[in-house]
Amino acid sequence: MSTIQATDVFGQAISTEGPQSVFEQKAGAVKLPGGISNDSPIETNSFYTNMMTDGEQTNQVFCQPYSVAYSNDTYFGLSAYHAQAKDRVFASGSPPSYFYHPTGIKELVFSSTEFDSKVSFSLTNAGRLSATAKFSSSDKKYLEAPLAEGMGFVTAVYHDLIPQINSAVGFVSVDGQTSPKNGINKYTIKLNNQTTWSLFVSLPEGQSLDLKLKDSNTIIGNQSVDGAIFQVGFGEDSAYDQAAGCYPTDVSVSGSVSNSTFNYKINYATEGSSNSGTTLIFALPHHKSSFDDATKKSATSFKIDSTTKGKMVGCLTNTLSMNETINSKISFDPFTTISGKSPNYSENALSAIKSAAAKEVEGDVENESNSDSMYTAGKVLSKYATVLYTCRFILKDDGLTNTLLPKLKKSFEKFAQNKQNYPLIYDTTCKGVVTSAPTDSDYGANTYNDHHFHYGYHLHALALTAKVDSDMGGSWVNDYKSWGNSLARDIANPTTSDSYFPVFRCFDFFLGHLWAAGMTSAGDGKNEELTSEDVHHVLALRLWGSIIGDSNLENRSLLMLSILRRSLDLYFYLKDNNTVQPSQFIPNKVAGITFDNKLDYTTYFGANTEYIHGIHMLPISAASSFVRRPSYVKEEWDSKLSSIIDSVDDGWKGILMLNVALFDPDAAYKFFSSSDFSSKHLDNGMSLTWSLAYCAGVGASS
Repeated sequence: MSTIQATDVFGQAISTEGPQSVFEQKAGAVKLPGGISNDSPIETNSFYTNMMTDGEQTNQVFCQPYSVAYSNDTYFGLSAYHAQAKDRVFASGSPPSYFYHPTGIKELVFSSTEFDSKVSFSLTNAGRLSATAKFSSSDKKYLEAPLAEGMGFVTAVYHDLIPQINSAVGFVSVDGQTSPKNGINKYTIKLNNQTTWSLFVSLPEGQSLDLKLKDSNTIIGNQSVDGAIFQVGFGEDSAYDQAAGCYPTDVSVSGSVSNSTFNYKINYATEGSSNSGTTLIFALPHHKSSFDDATKKSATSFKIDSTTKGKMVGCLTNTLSMNETINSKISFDPFTTISGKSPNYSENALSAIKSAAAKEVEGDVENESNSDSMYTAGKVLSKYATVLYTCRFILKDDGLTNTLLPKLKKSFEKFAQNKQNYPLIYDTTCKGVVTSAPTDSDYGANTYNDHHFHYGYHLHALALTAKVDSDMGGSWVNDYKSWGNSLARDIANPTTSDSYFPVFRCFDFFLGHLWAAGMTSAGDGKNEELTSEDVHHVLALRLWGSIIGDSNLENRSLLMLSILRRSLDLYFYLKDNNTVQPSQFIPNKVAGITFDNKLDYTTYFGANTEYIHGIHMLPISAASSFVRRPSYVKEEWDSKLSSIIDSVDDGWKGILMLNVALFDPDAAYKFFSSSDFSSKHLDNGMSLTWSLAYCAGVGASS
């Protein structure tokens, strides 16, 4: 893998070939409402998908730090709200099991005197991190509101309309202020909920506009304007004065690698002009801690609350530029960040691993992976592929390798030929590879839920099987490259030059993590439940890149791992010294399900402690220790898990105990090598072979 790349690592597609012929091309389960164009691939897991779901487009969209919504009741247009930390609602109990912010509050609504219930809503220029909401009373009379993650203002551009601003909260006062720049009018708006907003109105040359308070819920303009830019920011700060008049219209990500340093940029294309020559972007804590020198200089003292990711800092810039250190040692073999630890494959360890492998290579891979669910099938294939890899590269046992390799190859045939129980299709509506299974058969994958979990397991298994086959002189992967690339492109296509898939369906480079929820409307926004499968899918992409010789894919994957390490450490894994999440929530030690607007210490399938924590552990892989740092894992264990482990008597026990290897490999190895170890303590994605090999590989004494 190349470690010096001056060119944009995001600029080269994995592939640009059309969908494989094995995938029937037809409309999938998702129905798009009117006003949503699918001329280009739909960003199904992006922050604004609440505006694209059929039948319900009025739930809030969380741009951070603002939430906005399509308002089509009482007030018509784009509503805006900012949730403050003091507004949080916590569950009873100590620690509280959840907290959230109120939703549906229309502090301000960009509207017009011509808007009523018949106003037409559409979403245009929809990219991965930005989109434009458009409200029209006719073809030439419309309001457009560019939305972007991190946007410093909520912006609306009026075209041939009389502007109107409403508030369901109610106005206390609207006062004109000193203009920050020629052509820009400034106002201070105070609301009945004791909040203050700054309003800036940029008027095209030759146009004028007076705003007045018509009643306690309405601000109205005295005449029609065309091209007038209305911008509101929560609170008052000089940073708003410096950025007013300039707003983002599109967002892209670029980056380059030099040795182990990866510089990545979130680039905001802008329109308009301002005193600073830039717009205002609010950056999250994980951005701030990795700012390069230029972005550090752009940062102001202005801070504002996000919903679930702490305080954001205002930056007068059109580019957020961050540096991450990537670790190319994260590859196929067990890897640890425990200081002083190295592989310890003693004779005792190798004997125990071989004993386990001798039994597990006899498994019926084909039947076990014959599932209605791509997720379940992928877990099974990945499990056996780690056994195979262990047999070849750790045990160096040709007999065991030759027993299992043909089984994995045979099992992959039905998937590559698309002859599994529910074949995949290429969805011509949203542009993606989806299951043909009903929603309740595969975790909602047909509406783009969890794709990175599912396809990550398949890619991981494919990469490990190909690695073994190649080491034995084979070229098996050549027949599976297009199929594997189809899965990789569906979840991690880096560029719009691949017109068949959206850009990074699941990974949000602004938020620094992934969203599992696809095209389903939700009042609290997007959600993510399984951070460890996020990590595993990125590892799978890294390994797949190494197999097919795509160094850009490898480097992007290593970058994603480094970003995840930073963001999960701040927002999801709650160390005692965490200052980002509410202090009363920290004793939970893990966020549970993270939504745009809520943290909920639970899972979708139950509230057992082992579920809530274990779902953020599985599967333990070569990337686990890099992201789940030893200090955190020990804190979590001591605080939440050591007291319950003896009462756990199913596959969750194995998950929790292999996680112990991230801080105490000896204890984990002792558990899995015990003479009375029971296979009932293995999850269906776990093998005893890999559990032992992992423990020894990260330095367990045996």
